[in-house]
Amino acid sequence: MNSLDKVYGLNGFFMDFGLERIEALMKFAGNPQNKLKIIHVAGTNGKGSTCRFLYYILKEHGLKTGLYTSPHLDSFNERIIIGEDAISDSDAARLNDFFCKIADKENIFKKIGKPTFFELTTAICFKYFFEKKVEAAVIETGLGGRLDATNIVKKPLISVITNISADHKDILGNSLKKIAIEKAGIIKKNSIAVCGERNKKIRQIIKDYALSVNSLFFSSHNVKLIKKKFFYEYKGLNIDIKNIKNPNFALYQNDNLKLAVLAAELVSKYYSKTLKFNLNEELLKSAVLKFKNEGRFEIIKYKNNDIILDGAHNHDGIKKLIASLKKIFPKKDFVIVFAVMKDKDYNAILKSLSTLGGKIIFTGLRNNERAMDVKELKKISADNKYFKDIFLSGGMKESLETALKIKTADDIILICGSLYLIGEFKKTMKGSIK
Repeated sequence: MNSLDKVYGLNGFFMDFGLERIEALMKFAGNPQNKLKIIHVAGTNGKGSTCRFLYYILKEHGLKTGLYTSPHLDSFNERIIIGEDAISDSDAARLNDFFCKIADKENIFKKIGKPTFFELTTAICFKYFFEKKVEAAVIETGLGGRLDATNIVKKPLISVITNISADHKDILGNSLKKIAIEKAGIIKKNSIAVCGERNKKIRQIIKDYALSVNSLFFSSHNVKLIKKKFFYEYKGLNIDIKNIKNPNFALYQNDNLKLAVLAAELVSKYYSKTLKFNLNEELLKSAVLKFKNEGRFEIIKYKNNDIILDGAHNHDGIKKLIASLKKIFPKKDFVIVFAVMKDKDYNAILKSLSTLGGKIIFTGLRNNERAMDVKELKKISADNKYFKDIFLSGGMKESLETALKIKTADDIILICGSLYLIGEFKKTMKGSIK
């Protein structure tokens, strides 16, 4: 097994929260993360898309921009990007070797334990971005915020909180208030925080946290993104940008876009000299047009059939997906291919999905112990009469064959419930989709 296979082979589902291991790892590497200019993004849903909007905006303005997101859909390299290029196999393997040798050699790791998959990946990202002289790095948290491995960043340019909803309650807390405080833990003393949360009470919790550490606080609630026919107008704190076209049709992406433009406006206002970044109206519009985030309301063609891929994996995300589907395809029925993790509120998710009508195919996920058993999902759906037509499948290929067989000419195939499921689709159908 070569060193890159070791990266791929690490158990990406094992979680052991705390900053001791990543701090020790980065200390032996010279703390490269403290030499980077970072925008740090946390939240329950939308953080990956918000990161990508920011990445495209910064890159379009001529900055050498790094992007760190998770999970990957097809290959590990997708997690770490500079400019147009994902990290190479050789660089990923080289840096994995570098950090694994530290973890094997230094005595401190005998006391605090070996780094997890996400900690190693985060370490690789920071060192790689430093080596490549990245001018701006957009960093997405993995899970939570306060104890997330990415939170060793001492003082980001801006800390961004997208939204708060009930997810990972066993880890982050059993109330929205507790989850909000965990997410807000990325906000550093004497820094700048920007929030996209709609709920006034939750937004106030994040604001109170920011003010308690003497940070400036801004909310996307105080700016506007107004739809005007096929375009949007952004009315910000100090700028007004017309004729913005969002290439992603999902309604929820407009919230992510508004938050990202606000964050970019703040970076331009407070760091124009430090970063040599002045927000330009035409460059911003060009950047937004280039936005792409696979598996988030991604519409593709397969054998002349429309398929929508959406990685919505918790109840709040599913509700936002359904709102978009009903608005954009008001008279369509759906054939749903669905898988979900055991730690999600799958009952509530299925209840919401049932409002779309149509048929559902419960599918298994290869090599994923966290995935909910298809027979259990069928029982829950049948007992609650969520779906009349229920089918079971052992994997993606079988699911697609079933979907094509049972759909009518006008039905749309929807694949949702987990980003791991979207990844399975991408791997299975590589080269055969448009």
